[in-house]
Amino acid sequence: MKEYLNDMIEDLKGLIAIKSVKDEPVANAPYGEGTLKALEYMLDLGKKYGMKAVNVDGRAGYLEYGEGKHMIGVLLHLDVVPEQDGWISDPYVLTERDGYLYGRGTSDDKGPAIAVFYSLVDLIKKNEIKGYRVRLIFGLDEECGSSCMAHYVKTQELPTMGFVPDADFPVIYAEKGILTVVIEGEGSESILLKAGDRPNVVPGKCTVEYKGKTIVYEGKPAHGAAPFSGINAIKIAAQNSMVINGHPMIEFFKDCLADKHYGEGLDINLSDESGRLTVNPGIMSIDNEKSYCILNIRYPVTVDHMHISEKIQTICVKYGLKVKQITDNPALYVDKKSILVSTLLSVYRSMTKDYRQPLAIGGGTYARTMPNLVAFGMNMPDDVENAHQANECIKKQRLYEGAAIYRESIKRLGETLISRK
Repeated sequence: MKEYLNDMIEDLKGLIAIKSVKDEPVANAPYGEGTLKALEYMLDLGKKYGMKAVNVDGRAGYLEYGEGKHMIGVLLHLDVVPEQDGWISDPYVLTERDGYLYGRGTSDDKGPAIAVFYSLVDLIKKNEIKGYRVRLIFGLDEECGSSCMAHYVKTQELPTMGFVPDADFPVIYAEKGILTVVIEGEGSESILLKAGDRPNVVPGKCTVEYKGKTIVYEGKPAHGAAPFSGINAIKIAAQNSMVINGHPMIEFFKDCLADKHYGEGLDINLSDESGRLTVNPGIMSIDNEKSYCILNIRYPVTVDHMHISEKIQTICVKYGLKVKQITDNPALYVDKKSILVSTLLSVYRSMTKDYRQPLAIGGGTYARTMPNLVAFGMNMPDDVENAHQANECIKKQRLYEGAAIYRESIKRLGETLISRK
């Protein structure tokens, strides 16, 4: 697949240049103009190679090739999180430095989208798709709740089986549940505070206004599934701003959330084979009318989310706060011995000679939106996680390495489906 590298980089450059952050809806683009442009870009690429290209109401889309009853689905997302501060190059200009490609979406999930696309291109050129179909399904709202895939599921044919290149190799057999908790309290007549844009990102900036003066406190953004890898800017503000201390929401944060990444402060420090529960206070706001904080909680697969909710409500009462809303995205678990997991694991091991075991993660992927899917790459075990961070990047070689693994995986899954006739 290395022979496609220059084409991969050129096409990734064009995709990165599209700022596909969710925005206000416009005609034919319910998630904003940028997301629609990203979808149209990928559909146009596919048409060049004879792929069937379909726009699903501006919420999703797909490229398909082949014939047959069975379909292999590869689910990818083209939306990205906002770029925040700290970039040393333009986040929407693909930039190469020291063997890495920098830009928003290079890792999550535009780089993998290009890699999978070229794996399909090569299979088409060599006429190796026979007796089954391959469908690359593109979503446009993964970072804000995956309503795109909910729409797809309601209106389109589902794959027989497939994978989601939005996590890590060797293969993901379990994804923790995701609980979004909105906590509300009283406002403040003297201060205004704002931190965070998305619950699933560690806030990198916290702005405090008091008596006409504005101070910005900076932390370090990180993925909400790994809050321990970032520095929450709300904590920095609480440590350095005397004017916000004493407010119930801030006291709650200091006592129960600051540096208590595993739920210790909420009495929900739980774990199982899928890992430990994590808590990310991703958004906080205090104004004249009210205050609120939004928690992004990743909980182990065997835990009942109602237990977590009850614990949080009990503690909030002590601070004069109330839980206003709870949204649950249930955990995913696929047997390690299943045909899907074992096939993907076999391909990965044969091509890399890496014999690590399947993983459980705190991240949430499209794998939980449809049956018979698991997350599969494209991060290698030794790669540094930088999704949702400034200076997001991917090793240049990962494009063709990932494409090679995906090419063989699609072929092997196809052969498996044909044998099941």
